[in-house]
This record gives sequence, structure tokens and C-alpha cells, in this order.
Amino acid sequence: MFAVLDRWMERGAAGIALVGGLGLILAISVTCLSVVLKLVRRSLDAVLGRYFETVPWGGIRPVLGEEELVSFAVGFALFAALPWVMLKRGHIRIDLLEPWFGARLNRWLDLIGDLALTVIAYLIMTQQWYLIFKKARRSQDPLLDLVFAGDWATALGRVRVRDESQILGLKLWPLHIVAEVCVILFFITAVYCCLRSARALLRPSGDAGNGMGEGGHA
Repeated sequence: MFAVLDRWMERGAAGIALVGGLGLILAISVTCLSVVLKLVRRSLDAVLGRYFETVPWGGIRPVLGEEELVSFAVGFALFAALPWVMLKRGHIRIDLLEPWFGARLNRWLDLIGDLALTVIAYLIMTQQWYLIFKKARRSQDPLLDLVFAGDWATALGRVRVRDESQILGLKLWPLHIVAEVCVILFFITAVYCCLRSARALLRPSGDAGNGMGEGGHA
């Protein structure tokens, strides 16, 4: 049963990471397009000079809000990759002394590391939540109580809809929701990794393998 769960977790994390890769493709495309437009504009400025604004292509400019679009796209790719990195232990690890510790101590360290990352994932998840929804005041009902009561109008009124990006004026709450979904999946994956490490710790010391994905050691 655990093998089936591990397979589903790996497939889910891989799928989310692949979708996040679209963010990197978007960032590269926007950057390349903006650079090309900037070069074209400078070339035409050098050739046509003051007559450039009178020709039909006088509106050629770099992509408006390029920095914001790239930052949003890269941020999405980063958040989407968190479950996969957690599952495969792709985070940086200092393992200079690992050969001296022995298998059992290393398994304890793996479990402690997974627990620490689970706490971090939980903190990010809760803080991100309050970027989307306003905190309930003393006279207000908690958000979950409103949802369970079916009072959707009041619940949706807690969404922070006023925050916008500085250049393009894009609403930020949809972006925060996407990030929150990714962080929730990151937290779920981190909890699973804790269970996986605990399961490996309970195995006999002579068992080959520790039930964990091969990690990226640094």
C-alpha cells in the first residue's frame, strides 16, 4: 500500500512541476521578445532618427511590465517545484560527515530534516493564507465557520481584492491563491516525507535502502 501511495505522490509532484515549467517557458519567451523589441527599436531610432515616430511601426517598445511578468512566471515555477524537490530531496544537504555517522543516525537526521521542512511549509502556508483573506476581527466569525454555514457572500468579502501590481495593475489575489495551492501540496508532500523517513527508521539497520528517493546532495 505504501508503494502505491509513493507512486501516486511521485506522479502528482512530477505533474505539478511540469506545469510549473510552463512558467519558465513564459519567462524566457517574454524576456526574449522584450530584448528583440528593444534592439529593433534602438536600430530604427539610429536609422530613422526623429522620423521614426511618424512611421506605422513607431509604437515598437519593449514588453510593458516585463519585470512583473517574469517575476510572476518564475515565482509560479518555484512554488510548483516545491513538492517535487521535497519528495526527491533536491534541497541542499551538507553530507560531509554522513559516511561517519552510520545508517541509523543518518535516518534520524533525514527525519529531523523532513520535520523541519514540514514546519517551514506550514508557516508559509498560514502566512500565505492571510495574504488572500483578511483576518477576522473580534466581532466577526472565523472564515471556516462562514464557509461551513454556507455564508459565501460574507466569506468572499474577506478576500483581499484591492492589492494590485505596480506596473500592470494586475490583481494579486489570484496569484496568491495559485501560490497557496502549491504550498498546500508542498505541506502534504512534506508530511508524507516525514512518514516515509519514520518508516525507514523503523526498518532493521541491515535493510538495503531506506525507502526514500535519491536526494540531491551538495
